[in-house]
Amino acid sequence: MNDTQRLSPSAEPMMAAIDMGSNSFHMVIARLENGEVRPVQKLAEKVMLAAGLDENNMLDEAAFARGLDCLRRFAQCIPAVDSRWVRCVGTNSLREARNGEAFLRQARQILRCPVEVVAGREEARLIYLGVAHTLADDGGKRLVFDIGGGSTEFIIGKRFEPLLTESLHMGCVSYRDRFFANGKISEQGFKKAVMTARTELAAIESSYRKKGWDNVVGASGSVKAIEGALQDNGWFKDAIDLPGLHKLRDRLLTFNSLDAIDIPGIKADRRHILPSGLAILIAIFEQLGIKTAHYSDGAMREGILYDLLGRHVHEDVRERSILAMMNRYSVDTAQAERVLQSALKAFNQVKKDWDLGEYCREWLRWSALSHEIGMAVSHSGFHKHGAYLLTHSDLPGFTRQDQKVMAVLVGNHRRKLKESDWQELPPHLQEKVKQLVLVLRLSVLFHRARREDLIPDFRMAVDGKSARLRFSAKWLEEHPLLQAELQEEQDVWKKIGMKLEF
Repeated sequence: MNDTQRLSPSAEPMMAAIDMGSNSFHMVIARLENGEVRPVQKLAEKVMLAAGLDENNMLDEAAFARGLDCLRRFAQCIPAVDSRWVRCVGTNSLREARNGEAFLRQARQILRCPVEVVAGREEARLIYLGVAHTLADDGGKRLVFDIGGGSTEFIIGKRFEPLLTESLHMGCVSYRDRFFANGKISEQGFKKAVMTARTELAAIESSYRKKGWDNVVGASGSVKAIEGALQDNGWFKDAIDLPGLHKLRDRLLTFNSLDAIDIPGIKADRRHILPSGLAILIAIFEQLGIKTAHYSDGAMREGILYDLLGRHVHEDVRERSILAMMNRYSVDTAQAERVLQSALKAFNQVKKDWDLGEYCREWLRWSALSHEIGMAVSHSGFHKHGAYLLTHSDLPGFTRQDQKVMAVLVGNHRRKLKESDWQELPPHLQEKVKQLVLVLRLSVLFHRARREDLIPDFRMAVDGKSARLRFSAKWLEEHPLLQAELQEEQDVWKKIGMKLEF
C-alpha cells in the first residue's frame, strides 16, 4: 500500500541520528553498506537537560543554552548528509518541559532536519531496536532496560521485535536531585532511592514476569559505568550480578559527598550520577528477580538509524501501526483506500505550489487511512473520536508531533473547521497542515457515496490561499449532490479566508 519511493541499498547513503537525552546528547553518523548500518563517527556530550528543569517544568536558560550549543557542534559534522537520512529525537526532559517546543524550534533551525519528541514507549521501541542489532540472534526472549537521566525504559522482545514496552519516571539525574540533594550521600537516602524505584517497578512487575525472558541486557552510560567499576574492583563474574552491585553500594556509602567519590572504573563525569544510577539498577535486580545482566553498546541512537533504514528500504513500522489500528477499529479498508488515492492525486498536483514536503505526504497518507477509526466509538461526531484515538494511542514509529498532526487532520476532515487545532502546532507547520486539511476534506467529500464508479476525474490547482478544482465535461452537472456539497465547502473555507473554486 505504500506509494513512497523506496531507496535502493546500493545508494549507500550517509545517515545521522541524534538522541537528545535528559543527561547526555549523543550523535552517531553511519554509512549504509550492503543493507547494514556501519557507524563512522560517534559524539557525546553531557548536557544535563534534566538538571535544568525547575519546579514548574521549565528549562532554565543555562540548560537551554547547553543543549543548543551542543547541537551547533553536532551540526558541523552533518552538512553532507541528505536531510532524509537525518533524525533528531528528544526524550523525557523535553517531554516534560513546558518550553520544550521553543527549544525544538531553535534546534530545527540549527540542524535543518526533523527534530521531534517521542513518547516513552516509542523511546523504548527505538532502544530495543538499537540493542537488538548488537546482539546475537539466538531466538530467545530478552529483557532490555535503559537507565536514562529522567526515565528508564523496559522492553521484552524477541529477535528484532519488541513484545512489551514501558517507560517509568525514574532516572539517574532526577533521582540524584531527589535523594542526593546538595551532593550529599547517605545510607538513608540510598535506601529511599531503591525503595522508590521498586515501587515504580511494582506497577509493571506482574505483566513482565508473566511474559518472561531468557536473558537480560542493560543499556545506557550508567550501566556501562557500573559494569566497568565491577570489573576494575574484582566484583565481576562474567556478568553484572546482585552480589557485585551490593559490594559497589557498600563501597559507595563510605563517601559522604558526590564530589568525594573515588572508585576505580568510575570517571569524574560519572560520579555525580553513580549513586542514583546504582540505586535504580539494584531496584531492577531486586524487584524483577534478575540474577545476571549483560551490558550492550546499542542504544536509542542506533535504533533511530535502523528505524530510518526501515522507513526507506525495508519495512516501515508506521505502516504496520496504522494497519493494526484500522483492523482494531474495523475500518472499511476499501473506503479508506479510495479516499487515500484521491488525496494522493490531489497532493501530487499541489505539492510544488504549496511547497509540501514528503513528510506532508506521509501525514496525509496515515490520516486518510485512519480517518474513520472513530466510527468504532460512535457514528455521531466520529471525526472527533478519531482525533482523540490518534492523540492518545500508543503508535509505534510515530512521534508526538506526528500524532498531533494526524489528529488535527482527522478531527477536521468533516463538519466545521476548528482553526485552534492547527494553531496549537508549531508555527512553521500551521499553514501546511491547513492545506492538508483541505486536501483530505475534498477527498472524503468525493467518496461520500462509497462507490468505485463515482470517483471523479479532477484537476486541482492552487495559488496561495486559493484553490481551484476542474472536473471533466458535464461531470458536476450529472452529480448535483456533489455540486451542492462543494458549494457548502466553499462557505466553510471562506470563513477562514481561503477561496475554493470549481
